[in-house]
Amino acid sequence: MLFKKICINVLFGFTLLMPLATYAQKIELRSAKIYIRETPPKWDRASALLETALQKDPGNNEAHYLLGLINYYRGNFGEMFKHWEASTFKDLDRKNKNQYKDTLNSMVRGNYARGKQSYEKGEFTEATNYYQTTVKATSLLQKALHSTGKKKDAKTALELEPAKQQGYLYWGYAALGASDFDNARIALEKLLEVDPNKFEAWDGLINVYYTSESWAKLIEACNKVIELSEKTDLNTYLILRNAYFGTGDTTNVVTTYERAIEEFPGEQSLYVDLSSLHDSRKNQDKAIEVLEKGNGALPENIELLKYLGITYYNKGLAARDASDNESASLAFHGAVSNMEKLLLLQPKNIDGTDILSDAYYGLASIETVAAQKEIFSSKGQELQKAKLDLITSGEGI
Repeated sequence: MLFKKICINVLFGFTLLMPLATYAQKIELRSAKIYIRETPPKWDRASALLETALQKDPGNNEAHYLLGLINYYRGNFGEMFKHWEASTFKDLDRKNKNQYKDTLNSMVRGNYARGKQSYEKGEFTEATNYYQTTVKATSLLQKALHSTGKKKDAKTALELEPAKQQGYLYWGYAALGASDFDNARIALEKLLEVDPNKFEAWDGLINVYYTSESWAKLIEACNKVIELSEKTDLNTYLILRNAYFGTGDTTNVVTTYERAIEEFPGEQSLYVDLSSLHDSRKNQDKAIEVLEKGNGALPENIELLKYLGITYYNKGLAARDASDNESASLAFHGAVSNMEKLLLLQPKNIDGTDILSDAYYGLASIETVAAQKEIFSSKGQELQKAKLDLITSGEGI
């Protein structure tokens, strides 16, 4: 009997403890609300009581809600989001539900406006924080609305989506302005999860991936920008080229130049760069082909004519060294032809005169007929003298 009596007393003790703990939490919540309603509110005392309530019951819905509200009024938005994410919206009473929605709507409007103002003033770090808060508040509001199971609330949540996506975009670009590339990546990649063809997001990520040398991602971003834009910026092709260089993919470097030339046929530097790349790979025929194409698009471009002359001349030297005098002759004559065109446009061009002189010397070096050899050699000497005169007189270009 003694054993039974002890058991009964212990069980009775537990029964008494449970309602006492619940009652204590109610007192803490009630007291916290009183401190919140005071003028001015006693935030510290209210927060301490609510924290105590959560220590006893970590899942207490109302305590999380009230702590989130206090942190909102104190401007601690990170803490506010933490507590409201831990609360269950549909379990709040009507008054708290309305305040929850009104607070988040106010946050969205206010932070968006402040973000815009900061961005226009060039205060990009501040703008980033404001837009980030806007997006988080919108997401939390959407989650709350979806949780009710009501069609009207679901429709309202859906209507918030375009504004949230715009918030992600502004957040990303503000972070780019602040050189906060990690934050920019988070925002813009999040936007692409919703809209994989968002041109502005891919365009912004080009800067992020280029800075971090994420070559594979950079290649994807550049190609998406080229695919989605009506008129691609030349710089996108050049960044794509650099990305392929970063991966050691020279074949696609060449392809990128060729794509850029089709898009920008009047851009002289593309022909020069691509021809130099072919030349560095010991493919002078391709280098000449590219420069001839450039010459066709820009027939009076001095730089292209000069590079044509140099490349033809170098090809002539290589062919001569390989004892292929026929190919050498064609190449040296190619150099002569292009330098003569250049000098018709700029008679006092020093480089043009020098290259033409070298080309004639090259022809003389492979000529077997003595009289013709003398003619070529004399031409070379005459042009060398002309070059020196242009330099010493100061009239040369």
